[in-house]
Amino acid sequence: MRSSGLALLWIAAAFGDVTAIREMIRAGRFAEAAAACDVDLRKAPPNAALLTLKGLALRGAGDAPGALAALRGALRLSPAYWPALQAAAQLEFEARDPRARTTLETILRMEPANAVAHAMLAELAFEASDWGRVLTHADRAEKSPLAQWRRGVALFGLERYSEAAREFAALVAVREHGPTRFNLALAHWRAGNAPAALAALGPLDDADAESLRAAALRATREVPKALAVLQSAVERYPRDERLLLELALLCLDQNAIELGIRVLEAGAANHPAPARLLTALGVFRVRSGETEKGEALFAQARKLAPESGLGEVATATTLMQLGMADEAVRVLRKLPVREPMAALTLARALLMRDENAEAKPLLRAVIAREPGNAAARSLLGKALASEGAVRPAVSELEAALRLDANDRGTVYQLMGLYKRLGRPSDSARMAARLRELMAREKAVDAEAQRYQLSLSPANER
Repeated sequence: MRSSGLALLWIAAAFGDVTAIREMIRAGRFAEAAAACDVDLRKAPPNAALLTLKGLALRGAGDAPGALAALRGALRLSPAYWPALQAAAQLEFEARDPRARTTLETILRMEPANAVAHAMLAELAFEASDWGRVLTHADRAEKSPLAQWRRGVALFGLERYSEAAREFAALVAVREHGPTRFNLALAHWRAGNAPAALAALGPLDDADAESLRAAALRATREVPKALAVLQSAVERYPRDERLLLELALLCLDQNAIELGIRVLEAGAANHPAPARLLTALGVFRVRSGETEKGEALFAQARKLAPESGLGEVATATTLMQLGMADEAVRVLRKLPVREPMAALTLARALLMRDENAEAKPLLRAVIAREPGNAAARSLLGKALASEGAVRPAVSELEAALRLDANDRGTVYQLMGLYKRLGRPSDSARMAARLRELMAREKAVDAEAQRYQLSLSPANER
């Protein structure tokens, strides 16, 4: 599609067989052909045919910018001149010129079934992650494994996971290809079909595949098998931080604290940059009751990677995500709460423990310092609502929503409070807004987000 001769092939039938300039181009005498065009153009007013021939001659001589200038000159004289349109589209496509799409769409208005134009537009849309346009044009381009692979990726990007799986399955049935097989498994996983994901992974045994296999086994409640898969994967990929953390978190989930500690200690000892592993190990030490050892590990992680964000606030956030609000509060209380982020995080942890009395002054102090802090206003509204102060809660939540119209938590809170206040139309408005936000967001499990679609085309090995 991108070969230098494609433009010539596109217009081969457009000029007479006896045209001298055309014969020069056919013979590869590009400089001579361009010079002849200039002679003729000086003799008479410019015309689209001569300017198109000059563009082709310059293209053959390797002067793409000059060629495109000549072709655009032809199109200014005759916007629907077919040979110039096709040649300009080819050059713009090769250069990824922003005007390529407009030129190609002009071609399709004149010839809606032009498979080459559809293929070019599909490729441009793919590169821009414009998945809807990929499907529009890939379906009308010439059928090929590459086009089918792009269609599968586009369907995946549109969260039409079951349809994407069908495309990838068809490709794997034709020829075994590791990245496409992984895409097939991932599409099944995102579609919520863990057994199909397991079956699709088949012989794959790289780190990504083993991670996904373990997640699918957990989803099918085969925890011992998931544990065995991750233990084996960690042995084969001892420096893969993700696998170490996944194995540790599975241990935490199963309350296998000592095993998790051994895994993380071994991983940290062999990892060149173990800050995250030490942070996770600190969480395990805290969970096992060894608070001082845990805090020492947090400090060691911060010292190793001070720029990584593994400070007290990040540590406390991790603890809260693990449901360890008590430990998070203990970490955060050591910080000067005048710092808004620390105060906000401490307030959030306190609210998890239903300690509104301490959380509210912290939040009000943050708002006084940063009136535009939507998160603080939303949390204060939540605290007030939990105490039955509905109208003050609504006031704070409405302010939060004005600052951040896409906060689902705030919208959800307002939907319920409006209903309590007897404001059904406002409640319905929030319900509609909530549906809209949920439709726009990627409704996938946080665990599934760890895996990314392979972008190795199906025709690569």
